[in-house]
Amino acid sequence: MITTWTDYRVVKTEIATRYPARRRIRRDSSLEIMRRTLARSSREELDPGHRR
Repeated sequence: MITTWTDYRVVKTEIATRYPARRRIRRDSSLEIMRRTLARSSREELDPGHRR
C-alpha cells in the first residue's frame, strides 16, 4: 500500500514538472453569472456613461 502511494506521488511530481499546470479556470455557477449580469445592468442604468 505504501509503495503504491509513494509511486503515485513520484508520478504526480514527474507529471507536474513535465507539464507545468495552467491557471485553474474558475467555473461559475449559473447563479453567480446571473448575479453578476444583474449587477452590471443595474450599474449601467445608474450611470450610463461610466465604464470600468
